[in-house]
Amino acid sequence: MKYKFEDLVDILKRLRAEDGCPWDRAQDTHTLLPYLVEESSEFIDAALDEDKAHMCEELGDVLLQVVFHSQVCKESGDFNIDDVVQGICEKMVRRHPHVFGDAHVDTASDVSRRWEKIKAQEATHRNDANKSVMDKVSKSMPTLARTQDIIRRVAKVGFDWGESGPVFDKAQEEFNEFRAEMGKISPEDANIDHLEEEFGDIMFSLVNVARHCGFNADVALRRANAKFDKRFREVERLAQGEGKPLKDIGLEGLQKLWKKAKSNLEYESLE
Repeated sequence: MKYKFEDLVDILKRLRAEDGCPWDRAQDTHTLLPYLVEESSEFIDAALDEDKAHMCEELGDVLLQVVFHSQVCKESGDFNIDDVVQGICEKMVRRHPHVFGDAHVDTASDVSRRWEKIKAQEATHRNDANKSVMDKVSKSMPTLARTQDIIRRVAKVGFDWGESGPVFDKAQEEFNEFRAEMGKISPEDANIDHLEEEFGDIMFSLVNVARHCGFNADVALRRANAKFDKRFREVERLAQGEGKPLKDIGLEGLQKLWKKAKSNLEYESLE
């Protein structure tokens, strides 16, 4: 059977009916939130792996969450999936006058500037002009993503260096401050509070470095995690081939295996 979007809406309606599924009927917008985060993360994993089949599957799971939330809200008289679709369609048309109107743009940067200008006009129309830029930063976002959003939003209102040099200098300054705090560690005082604060400043500044370089810090860290994961699995494979438990190899031996694992994987990528 070939299903359509409307069929998914009907399936959720059926699951939530009195004679539907007890689990689905028991859910509300709060209990569903973890699943929305989980499914979004699983799609990101599939996209980073360039696994097209799983990307399709995980997008379906994300879409399910959108329809599920909409059905719950429909039952409480707040809005329905048609309102969700109507709202996003109106927004996309309104914010792309160069496509759906007679406005003209030449570059992607022009589009971004016009987008922000239209958003500002919408905020004024909603009497949002006196609200803080920080109000738009979601408190429930993962920490690294929230840092990126904070930096992005304040940059839009001019709180940003126009060139990358000072951004790198700031990151170096934060490293120096962290090292200075490390120098204050003593047997009587581990200085954890100040170290943690300065380390946080380092991470915040590095996210800004990433933004100025034109890439996403979260994606970069995900790639680093994936690279480490792959290399350490190779270390485990090599150790197993030598018949040695990892804990018995020692740091020096593990570092040698790490170099060999790195070399093996680099060679494989060239084949």
